Amino acid sequence: MTITVNISDTNLAELLAKVEAGEEIILARGDVPVARLAPVAADDNERRKNAIEDILAFRARMPKITQEEIAEWKAIGRR
Repeated sequence: MTITVNISDTNLAELLAKVEAGEEIILARGDVPVARLAPVAADDNERRKNAIEDILAFRARMPKITQEEIAEWKAIGRR
């Protein structure tokens, strides 16, 4: 079920409770829709978890960078 609400008439806690219950909320400014609140699908959570694990694995494979290297890069960027 989709509900359209006016932004000025919203109570975020109530809207989030409806979204947690499975409803989709369209936020409108006057008659113009500007945002959608929808439940996060379980596969989205799994995809995010996998992306984080991939990033951490990539960082573990990268060579370590010293503070001196970072300072040198910053100095080069300021030239």
